[in-house]
Amino acid sequence: MRRFMQAIRFEKKVILIATLIFILFSIVGFVASDPINESLKQAGVWEQFQQKVEDIKQDPGLLNVFQVILSNNLLATASMIGLGLFFGVYPVIGLAFNGLLLGVVIGISSEQTGSSPVTLFVTQILPHGILELPALIFAAALGIRLGILSMGTLAGLGSAVIRKRNQSAWKAYLERVPSLVIGVAVMLTVAAFIESSLIVYFS
Repeated sequence: MRRFMQAIRFEKKVILIATLIFILFSIVGFVASDPINESLKQAGVWEQFQQKVEDIKQDPGLLNVFQVILSNNLLATASMIGLGLFFGVYPVIGLAFNGLLLGVVIGISSEQTGSSPVTLFVTQILPHGILELPALIFAAALGIRLGILSMGTLAGLGSAVIRKRNQSAWKAYLERVPSLVIGVAVMLTVAAFIESSLIVYFS
């Protein structure tokens, strides 16, 4: 736990950037929920989510729901971290996409139910999102940092000073990664248990 918090503090600037990207696109998704929703429909995004719902309906037991949610979340965050190697582009896109989804869901739900967006966020998203969303942001921050290091490695090809500095940065990053990855996995596990419990309870 101590190492996890130390790693979070070390990455606080990148985490702040990742948080701002997520919040910005959440606002965009909320403000332009109708046109973005149509675009998501045309792209087949909601069909993919519907397929996951169908997987849960086939076996609505707690264990299956938990496994479906956790496996999807772990795959998404692992992709954000690993594919960050390609200059951090993928985790930024992932943050933007997830932010848009959140904004659209809250915008559409608010329009259909007449409920306040804040109320919907607190009652529908926050119970499991209080851990899931930070885990997503931490994973994206790890991916962005990996992208920064990749760019530094390229820059170091023409400069011994930059290459030496980048070697130290890589070493520090690799020392932080295990505690951050474990922390993210634990957060996603707890979030998946909360979400699956709520789904089973209300179904």
